[in-house]
Amino acid sequence: MQITVVVENFCTNRLLRAEWGYSVYLESPTTRALLDTGSEAHGFVHNLKVLKIDPKMIEHIILSHAHFDHTGGLVDAIMLAPQAKRWGARTITRQRWGDADHKRNGGGGPLFENLLTDPIDTWAQISNELIAFTVPENARDPRFVNSKNMWEETEGGEIIPDTFADDLSLLVKGQNGFSVILGCAHAGLPNILRYAQETFSVDSFDTVLGGTHLSAATDKELPVWIDALKAFRVRRWRPNHCTGFKAAAAMARAFEDVDWAGCGTRLTL
Repeated sequence: MQITVVVENFCTNRLLRAEWGYSVYLESPTTRALLDTGSEAHGFVHNLKVLKIDPKMIEHIILSHAHFDHTGGLVDAIMLAPQAKRWGARTITRQRWGDADHKRNGGGGPLFENLLTDPIDTWAQISNELIAFTVPENARDPRFVNSKNMWEETEGGEIIPDTFADDLSLLVKGQNGFSVILGCAHAGLPNILRYAQETFSVDSFDTVLGGTHLSAATDKELPVWIDALKAFRVRRWRPNHCTGFKAAAAMARAFEDVDWAGCGTRLTL
């Protein structure tokens, strides 16, 4: 299984375009899946071309959650790959806000009402190598869930702190064992890894790649997060997007193999 970072905040290649957004492509002889579609700056379509990824080969479009920086290129993705199944948590339909006063749109809303061809309630086997899963609220340590400046609208129109009920990650079976590919890890990175271990009987992880949302941790909280992550056996950490520089540096001090996974990064899992 090869994974390619299509959209991310930073680039590894001057021909690519960076944006505050996220998208990765997973490819093997039996699986061709896209996780998220970048933000609104259209780096997604440009980078697909530069990276020579043929949208006609995409079999699955998977949405990690409804925030705009992960779904901004969704219309483009559907137009380029109309044949692809569209996966995401059933709860993805709620409108998201960047404040409590309806002034800054965070994503979600009516666009997602009839979008998914394959809605996910808890977890789903997308291919023989790929499982998409959410982490239920009762399996989350609240210390690692941060909803600061992120809100959602209930069906009744009430604005509440974002519950991230739609936060979805991927468990990938590769030649080197199991890996976890994150969206933004809004459910809490330690919670996600623990749930993957317990639910799918995974002892260790080859690679953990994606947005860790460690940028939300304060200087006081960050050591608690790092200590929690030390409980997991991970060969390679490849954070990006919403991780933040301080957190990535702390991870590099704590773990042996840490590197930023910018646009154009390619790894074999």
